[in-house]
Amino acid sequence: MLTSIANIMFHLDRNLGPTEKVVLEDCVCEDPCVISAHVSPSAPHLMLVAYDPDCTSMRTIHQNLVKRGVDAQLVGL
Repeated sequence: MLTSIANIMFHLDRNLGPTEKVVLEDCVCEDPCVISAHVSPSAPHLMLVAYDPDCTSMRTIHQNLVKRGVDAQLVGL
């Protein structure tokens, strides 16, 4: 069975420190439909998330970020 993979980028309201970055990446990856989540080392205000669009949506991932107190806006890819 083939799995679809979609990518989404979020602009975070502020640059994250090293600890905050790891915690946020881990929290986003708790969703079983998220394949990976990475905050860019060179642009710590950007987070790239790979996910299965057959299992979750951009909106759900965004809502999970907001629930964690992160102000994030969707950036088109």
